[in-house]
Amino acid sequence: MNRVLQILQKIESLQSNRDKYFASGLFPTYRFHLYLPGVQADNSIFSTASTVFVLQNLVPYFTEGEKSIALSICKKAIARYEDYRNKDGLKTYNFWKTDGSPHFPNGWLLSRLKSVRIPDDVDDTALIYMTKPSPKEDVLWLQKKLKMHANLASRQIQNTFPEYMQLKAYSTFFGKNMYIEFDACVLCNLLLLFYRNGIKLDEYGQASVEYLSDIIRTNKHLDVPFYTAASYPQTSVILYHYARLLGEFAVEGLSQLKEKIISDLKAESKRAKPMLQLLAQTALMKLKEPINNPIELPLDYDFGNFYYYHAGMLTAIETPLARQLARHQFVHLKYRCEAHHWALVLEHEVLRQNQ
Repeated sequence: MNRVLQILQKIESLQSNRDKYFASGLFPTYRFHLYLPGVQADNSIFSTASTVFVLQNLVPYFTEGEKSIALSICKKAIARYEDYRNKDGLKTYNFWKTDGSPHFPNGWLLSRLKSVRIPDDVDDTALIYMTKPSPKEDVLWLQKKLKMHANLASRQIQNTFPEYMQLKAYSTFFGKNMYIEFDACVLCNLLLLFYRNGIKLDEYGQASVEYLSDIIRTNKHLDVPFYTAASYPQTSVILYHYARLLGEFAVEGLSQLKEKIISDLKAESKRAKPMLQLLAQTALMKLKEPINNPIELPLDYDFGNFYYYHAGMLTAIETPLARQLARHQFVHLKYRCEAHHWALVLEHEVLRQNQ
């Protein structure tokens, strides 16, 4: 049996058929802390939508049998999206279910604190729009909606570098009273949605490109990744998101930095941990750069404490002290989704075979 099919079947086996914590179609996700004991089941949608995103992008490379498995997996997962749609019926989506279920599910404290409940977010919304067929009119509606929550629309960002405080870039969250946040990976996902739908960038989109470009030019993704992408604070993961965007589209103001991104990725592919090294290599292949010594993880690989994204518990507090403390691992909750991790391995394998 070929390796691609084996990994695809592994992902299929990890999809929930409905149990105590996870509805049918979801990929089980767990929260953990690097220094404290305990793991909590978390029925959020992000890892499921992210897994579907990767699989759908690989469909053109699959054999008919592999394609059938992948599309079946995606269909079951997409059926769960409606559970996360805006509670008032708007076309935005939340990280957690919007039927009144607790946020931070299975958390003995956080699930009881209303102050840590988050509104709908741009990241999950963009991923769901890209993986579930959405008419262009819906994407145009979303673009207008985003303006209402962008920086300087009604509030000004506080948790960023001084040079970005006047940028009219898009924020990570919706919500009338939510703080403003810039996250490079979220912006890459959003811009990819716009480009895939032929949406012309407005001043907010152009400001978002300006943010993404300056991050690379000034090496903030290397020196201070947490303050660059608070939900994805690892350099390889950040650059992987840039490569997903630039591997598909020429973005005026950003594509000029492709050679620097490639150089940074080559450095990351040599010094990072196995999964981060794998992501750096995948990003290089997306940018049409050949890989000479591809990493190959065994099919019984233990992902250990690898995480793709996390929750920073102090990012919402807009004070200088909180900003300093927010980057420390002790105030972070990591997320683990084995199916999504294997989807990333599968992506690397498929691109390597076809590079």
